Amino acid sequence: MKYRNNTVVTIEEIREIIDRRGLTSQIKEGFDIQKEEHFTYIEVFHGDTKLELDLADEYTIYFGDWHGHYYTDEINDMREFRRDLENLLDSKICSVGCFREKNDVENWCGSFIEFKENLDREYFLRKYGGESIIRCKFFDETLNREFLT
Repeated sequence: MKYRNNTVVTIEEIREIIDRRGLTSQIKEGFDIQKEEHFTYIEVFHGDTKLELDLADEYTIYFGDWHGHYYTDEINDMREFRRDLENLLDSKICSVGCFREKNDVENWCGSFIEFKENLDREYFLRKYGGESIIRCKFFDETLNREFLT
């Protein structure tokens, strides 16, 4: 059952989340003629790290090798969007990208977000098997990690 949400996480609330952390951001607004909808695109920076938000009919977070979609008319999605955004900006969770090398080329084999305390080689070995390269990207780039399984 879908729970309808009369209010989405607003641009002002997102700016407040960013500003509370003292982060730099750039906002672009426009109108997509093909989709016939307004959009807001926000880039959030921390050193060389960038997180991107695409806010239109649905909200999308792009970070590292992962991206997530959140429907603005579903209250649970909006709660998850806010929680994921705050946890990513606070480096409580990270983007996890899995790659396998074949003929000297890295091939993507999956991505997701995961809490920092769950990151260990055995976890990834169980999830993806051997011979994988796992890259964990945090908003605080000093926490970035890589695992070989």
